[in-house]
Amino acid sequence: MRGGEIQTLGLMRGLRSRGALCTLVARDGGPLLARACEEGFGAIPWRPRGELDAVAAVRLRRWVRSSGARVVHAHTAHALGLALLALMGMRSRPLVVGSRRVSFPLRSALSRWKYGRADAVVAVSEEVRQGLLAQGLDESRVWTIHSGVDLSRFGNMPSRAQARERFEIPADALVVGAVGALVEHKGHRVLLEALAHLKGPSMDPWLVLAGEGELRDRLAREGHDRQVKVRFLGYVQEPAELYPALDVLALPSLSGEGSPGVIKEAAAAGLPVVATDVSGTSEILRDGLEALLVPPGAPEPLAGALGRLLADPALAGRLSQAARLRIQAFGMDHMAQAHHDLYGRLLAARAGSPGADPSKQG
Repeated sequence: MRGGEIQTLGLMRGLRSRGALCTLVARDGGPLLARACEEGFGAIPWRPRGELDAVAAVRLRRWVRSSGARVVHAHTAHALGLALLALMGMRSRPLVVGSRRVSFPLRSALSRWKYGRADAVVAVSEEVRQGLLAQGLDESRVWTIHSGVDLSRFGNMPSRAQARERFEIPADALVVGAVGALVEHKGHRVLLEALAHLKGPSMDPWLVLAGEGELRDRLAREGHDRQVKVRFLGYVQEPAELYPALDVLALPSLSGEGSPGVIKEAAAAGLPVVATDVSGTSEILRDGLEALLVPPGAPEPLAGALGRLLADPALAGRLSQAARLRIQAFGMDHMAQAHHDLYGRLLAARAGSPGADPSKQG
């Protein structure tokens, strides 16, 4: 369950609480389908072999016809391609909404066609939205709705001592944590270099990494070479149980972030944040007000920001307190309501309701 899966399931919960009937079509055997089944949602297992899989598209088309679905929301680029293929030429087809969760540009004519054909595209930050508009998408069809965080998860967290004991972190260590897939664009190698700059007689922080990925072995070697103490936790199902063990949360991403959930979670947990200023990061936590933001790919500024927070608990406390207040506006319920409103406006506009304005930003 990575960010997109968490957001999809959270949206379904929010829509269900508002009376909407939601059915998930997802890859057979995947964790998202299993979780949706456990929570009592309608769930259809799917095994597409690619976004041009005609058999998978026909199956989706049959289900849409039989269900009477009014909105098909595709949460990945491949899902959007399959949805458009499935509904092509269908009379009174449902609305097609696509989500764009990353700041990478649309790299092919097919990608631009897909997002241009959707009735609406939800960009998870204003920067992602502006990037889509710059590539030619119709302004009236692109909406900004930030991803949400389930704030209820942070009401009863373990103590610092309990969290450190559980994750086998020394009680007296200074600890910088990072949560996310161990892949190149997440910037973990830059973070390792930054922590190597901080090593000294008065400061020798640990790095705790929660997540799996192709860079794990390389990061282990580089940590050893740079003499940085690194603790690999693997996939952590509930990061809220980890955050109290950390002193600072780092998000060193180089690119690709849309509306990063990890800094919302850290803020909700009362943990100070240092992040790179990529995509929607500064729309969530502002530099000097709720977090410290640094340029991507620059180990020296990253080291300086981490060092400031590790050495100055008062500053760390002020930033985390302000972030905890600000993050209330990014709750999962707010995200679900914004989608619910968007679907309603789109359906009203299709029906020709007076005053319907599908271009109004949600």
